[in-house]
Amino acid sequence: MDVHNLKGRIGLNGFSSTVVARSLNGGIKASHDRIDPGKPISFSMMNGEVDITLPADFRANLKMKTDNGDIYSDFDIKLDGSHNKPAIEPFNSKDGRFHMKADRFLYGKVKGGGQEASFTMFNRRISIRKKK
Repeated sequence: MDVHNLKGRIGLNGFSSTVVARSLNGGIKASHDRIDPGKPISFSMMNGEVDITLPADFRANLKMKTDNGDIYSDFDIKLDGSHNKPAIEPFNSKDGRFHMKADRFLYGKVKGGGQEASFTMFNRRISIRKKK
């Protein structure tokens, strides 16, 4: 399922397909009953909250980012810090300047890892909930 919206909320409830959801304003709220472990999922939003409920047996490699907000989760996420080390490269060898860049995404695993799951937000909060 590939869902896009410019203004307004995206709501997806009780579905079992793989999803890619993107919105500019309004928020995304989704509740998965089951997820195909071999297919990636992705949610991205500019302004509004991303609130996703996933099955309790969800296993994933997570890639998460919010520029002006927080990330909350009911899942036990083991964060991987190796991706967030800054890279320093020579920028101009004549004047000794360097180009520094850092990956601002958080990477982690749920239950040892599994499918790729990406959550990207510019403003507001990302909530990744465990279905009860």
